Amino acid sequence: MNSVKLIALDIDGTLYNKDGVITSYNKEMIRKAVENGITVIISTGRPYIGLPVDEMKELGIQYAITANGSAVYRVPEKELLLDESMDTDLSVRLLRKLYTQSLHIDAFINGDGYTQFSTSELTNLLDIPDSLKKYIQTTRKTITDLAAYIEEHKLCVSKLTLNFAPDADGSYTTREKTKEILDTFPEVTYVSGGFHNLEVTRCGIAKSKGLKFLCDYLHISMEDTMAVGDSENDLDIVKAAGIGVAMGNGGPEILAMADFVTDDVEADGLYKAFDKLGLLQ
Repeated sequence: MNSVKLIALDIDGTLYNKDGVITSYNKEMIRKAVENGITVIISTGRPYIGLPVDEMKELGIQYAITANGSAVYRVPEKELLLDESMDTDLSVRLLRKLYTQSLHIDAFINGDGYTQFSTSELTNLLDIPDSLKKYIQTTRKTITDLAAYIEEHKLCVSKLTLNFAPDADGSYTTREKTKEILDTFPEVTYVSGGFHNLEVTRCGIAKSKGLKFLCDYLHISMEDTMAVGDSENDLDIVKAAGIGVAMGNGGPEILAMADFVTDDVEADGLYKAFDKLGLLQ
């Protein structure tokens, strides 16, 4: 495993446990990897505002693929290295269609998270961990009319995160109706980042594109990379990396296609993966 020169880590369900923290084992693991000359980066669906910047500084993590590959940053300078946002017109047209449904929408713009007041109240109804609810409620700027705000200020959206409250029978009828709307927009693509959500980016954007950009930027071969994740939005980067690792709590599709499956996030699966692959020697 000495050929691994760069490791890309997802945050939710991979680096973070259900309480939204990085365990001492995972911190020890990252420090050791960095000491051994390995570049560790973050690869997340979150915007820049959702990064654990202070802990990244502490652990020596200098780069982050955010918004599923739509924006790549150098941390902690918040230096934007790659921007693959949706343009203003597409963002506005899409939002106006989506707001015909009852769902929670977050828009990631210039590294910040925005939501509309009319849907922000749905947060407490979402079937997600309390740590994620707190993260959403404390990092979003609330706008009265988000589409109008984006249009007025000529903003470009890196990613939309769509969260759905379950029906009384546990189904997600609104999610299926929303997918039908998204399918009428060939300019975008969507995946799930977990908890039945949908994450929308410009067509062709994925975490693997951010990884390829950083590998070229840092003069590292894609063959010398490892990527770890747990959900659908990690599939492409886990497949593209030299070594693709799935967390034990991952969905069946990522478990089936990963090169290696480690333990659950709550059982220090990330640390165990590093140890088993010889990255902590």
